[in-house]
Amino acid sequence: MKEVKQPLQQTASKEQEDYKAVFLKKGTVCNRQSVYISGDTQKRIYQIVGVITGKQVSIGSFIDNVLEHHLNSYKEVLSTLYREEIQKGIINPPKENEE
Repeated sequence: MKEVKQPLQQTASKEQEDYKAVFLKKGTVCNRQSVYISGDTQKRIYQIVGVITGKQVSIGSFIDNVLEHHLNSYKEVLSTLYREEIQKGIINPPKENEE
């Protein structure tokens, strides 16, 4: 059987559209909370998101989209790590300093 390969440009275009659909979509950030990121990271995000979306998507929406994707992508790993840490505290409570 012959393997059908998509042209590199078509694959790149699909990746770009997928990226835009996931990360560069407008959203409303409800129940807002302040978080701090480095100034350099903020500048990079501002430049990238501002240029690509024509300033139609906010930095907050982009960061919220990235974090939501990350949490969904790694939910099993995060759940396992979380359960392991919770069990450590319940089964083996920390020892008090004996002085």
